[in-house]
Amino acid sequence: MEEEKKTEGNAEKTMLEGAKKEGQTTPVITRSMMEESCPSCGVETEPKIPAVLPDAGWSTERLVEAIKDENMLVRSNAILILSKRSPSEALEPLIEALKDDEYIVKTNAMVAIAAFGQQVAERMISALDDENPDIRAGAAWVLGELKDQRAVPALERVAQDNYPLARIQAKASLLAMGRGPKKEEPPKKEEPNE
Repeated sequence: MEEEKKTEGNAEKTMLEGAKKEGQTTPVITRSMMEESCPSCGVETEPKIPAVLPDAGWSTERLVEAIKDENMLVRSNAILILSKRSPSEALEPLIEALKDDEYIVKTNAMVAIAAFGQQVAERMISALDDENPDIRAGAAWVLGELKDQRAVPALERVAQDNYPLARIQAKASLLAMGRGPKKEEPPKKEEPNE
């Protein structure tokens, strides 16, 4: 068993070194991904490391297809590379990635979209009306990062959403924008009459 793990570790190390030599993007691999089980998510087997991961040389179309891959590492790395492309190419596929079942993939997509900055604010405001609740939740988070005051009315509406994550993200974004619940002022102390 120990020798088997050692062999797997060497194969992985060789793959990563090969990717570095070829100038490819190396995957983000955490310790929990390499363990036999994930206590926090209940997965009993480690994710399979794909033979080929997306790299910067891939076309946008190929990266968009990779976002639909069955392997979470492929999807996450495709998102990271798409984040370096122009919003006109990457924004809509990244919004679609907000629907992913894996939270890490959704998170990578949210961070990638927010990195585009104010140029995507209008699209994110309109995404608050999307029929998919995960897109509404992701858009709410992104708008909190952008702190675009034009989003306040839409975020206030989503703060009443039926989907708990969308509600939470909208409320957190409103707080980040200084639009949280008003604090009550403490009662004034009366000065004793002299």
